[in-house]
Amino acid sequence: MNRFTQAIDRTRTKIEAIDDSEKLAELDTSLNIDFEEHFEFQQTQARAHAMGKITADEAQVLYMALGESCSTTNGGWAKSADLATKVIVTQVISELLQMRVAGRI
Repeated sequence: MNRFTQAIDRTRTKIEAIDDSEKLAELDTSLNIDFEEHFEFQQTQARAHAMGKITADEAQVLYMALGESCSTTNGGWAKSADLATKVIVTQVISELLQMRVAGRI
């Protein structure tokens, strides 16, 4: 297990404990990504992996969550991406983009 998978599992447990399906649905919708965001997310994970900032397994987690192409059926994510996965992948990509802006990747 890598740190992204572990974070997704921890987040999934926390989400399962929340008894407000409306708030969870709002959060899920807020994490929708369009084609350009999907492309940038994939480019960011590829660059981070190529620069040694994330492992191959971690890059694979990001890639699989996003899917090969931007899907219209799950808010731009792969069909299998649940809310916990979307939360963590969005957080990771945000951190990687901050590193990129700072010139570290």
